[in-house]
Amino acid sequence: MKLTHRSRMDLSGLWIASEDRAGKGEEEEWYKGLPHPARRLYVPSPWNGQAPELEGYMGIMWYEKSFHVPSDWKQKVAWIWFEGVNYKCKVWINGSYLGAHEGGFTSFKFRIDKWLRFGDVNKVVVKVDNTLTPECIPPGEGMNRTYFDFFHYGGIIRPVYLEATSRTFINDLTIYAEPEGNMGFFKALIEVVNELRKPFKLVLEVLDYDTRDVIHRVEAKGDRRSRQDFMFEEEIKGIEVWDIDHPKLYLAKLSLISEEGDVLDVYEDHFGFRRVEIKNGKILLNGKPIFLLGFGRHEDFPITGKTMPGAVLVRDFNLMKGVRANSFRTSHYPYSRLHLDLADLNGFLVILETPAVGLKHRHFKDKRYLEKLKVMVREMIAEHKNRPSVIAYSMANEPESDIDEAHEFFKELYNFIKEIDPTRPITFVSNRHLMDKALDVVDFICLNVYFGWYSHHGDIEAGVKEALGIIQRIHEKYPSKPIMISEVGAGAVPGYHHDPPVMWSEEYQAEMLSRYLEELSKKEYVVGIHIWNFADFRTPQSHYRVILNHKGIFTWIRQPKLAARVIKEKFSSIMEKRRSK
Repeated sequence: MKLTHRSRMDLSGLWIASEDRAGKGEEEEWYKGLPHPARRLYVPSPWNGQAPELEGYMGIMWYEKSFHVPSDWKQKVAWIWFEGVNYKCKVWINGSYLGAHEGGFTSFKFRIDKWLRFGDVNKVVVKVDNTLTPECIPPGEGMNRTYFDFFHYGGIIRPVYLEATSRTFINDLTIYAEPEGNMGFFKALIEVVNELRKPFKLVLEVLDYDTRDVIHRVEAKGDRRSRQDFMFEEEIKGIEVWDIDHPKLYLAKLSLISEEGDVLDVYEDHFGFRRVEIKNGKILLNGKPIFLLGFGRHEDFPITGKTMPGAVLVRDFNLMKGVRANSFRTSHYPYSRLHLDLADLNGFLVILETPAVGLKHRHFKDKRYLEKLKVMVREMIAEHKNRPSVIAYSMANEPESDIDEAHEFFKELYNFIKEIDPTRPITFVSNRHLMDKALDVVDFICLNVYFGWYSHHGDIEAGVKEALGIIQRIHEKYPSKPIMISEVGAGAVPGYHHDPPVMWSEEYQAEMLSRYLEELSKKEYVVGIHIWNFADFRTPQSHYRVILNHKGIFTWIRQPKLAARVIKEKFSSIMEKRRSK
């Protein structure tokens, strides 16, 4: 969680909103103020759950919010922050255009002090368009013609706020922190913008997250230049390692002090000392092999959709810990800051995935599409780069990567990510298996297997045998690469029971997951198994989904199915066997 001592104004609450089904809002200058009558929508939250007539709406929605700006902001730099707007948006302040953004799951900001009325009421207007096309990331052709299997919500789905600080301020902080014996190696890269053009002092303090005791302090002097970069490389004694069972956090606190002793800006971000490596076919955390047990998840809940209430997220982490999970993938997009804050605090290992789900052959031949994805990837990494929980990046989920162009696409994206962040392994999630042309690009292989569900219907044993054979052949083809099962699952309608187990019964789901876990965990080259899915979630309408994808081991409202108890037993058994080796 990024903490600042800057002035902040939360814009959560009721906003005026209006659909623009004809697409005439800009022509009619709605950015100066929405026409009346208009409706009220709560922000942050998708519009789909807030009125029955909006549930299936795909198109343009305009939002408007008035707010008062204090007079003492006049000498400050001010931004408006959006942590997530799905899918495209344009923003105006007091009728002046600020800019646009594309992509629903990364944060962005616009500077606004030039257009504010200080000591007066101001108005922000946001045009949001969730129209789905094959050029979107993720792509599709309509609400019920998505190239991905989750509901396409629209709107301002994550927090919006104003932030103001001195005209000399901290613009960026990148942290590298690893254990080195009994010491901690700490490296900080800091960018300062100095619009005051006066000398200043930069103070870096490393604090214990829980007690806020200062364990290390260093400082540097800045000159009159408008933009300055600083680097600190320190060895810190007596640190505790961030690990699954002991997720110890620290704070990096940055302070800018003027020559007169005034505090110009203060910025904090949390981090942990931990090291992630791949060696000898294993994923290592702090030098020890780890076995990833957990889930693919979705940010989805009744009414609030992609806007996950804090209480629900807290319950989710308690439920995951309760079944002995230690990890999850942010399928199939970067998750919210609060979501990943809880991963840092609870010691969960996270594979952070881009929103590139459902890519077709055409996308691998489109250079503009790759460049658009790179922008989203850069934003994703910038937002979450300091998190100890994020141990790897996933470039995509289930792409049609069985053509040569896919290899070049992922090779270029892999190199792009490594240039930004060389510290974390990179993968993508394949369901093309032996036909996949890009598996050699990645640091570790992720496979989705559904034999016994989408094929081998009703025959779990035949499905498991088929999966094991394919995984073995992939291992033989890439013997140095760890293999992770990133999805395995079966649907279960809550309350539907059958003896003997048949598809869609809770018994079938429990049995299929049990057998896969038993057999896959025996393979030394398999380094993790994630179940699809943690909880049921909303999907587009189709003949093979009854409103929800029912592969969750918990229901949409987080009540356990039969499989939850079985998973707890299997996860516990697997971890116990791994510890005893």
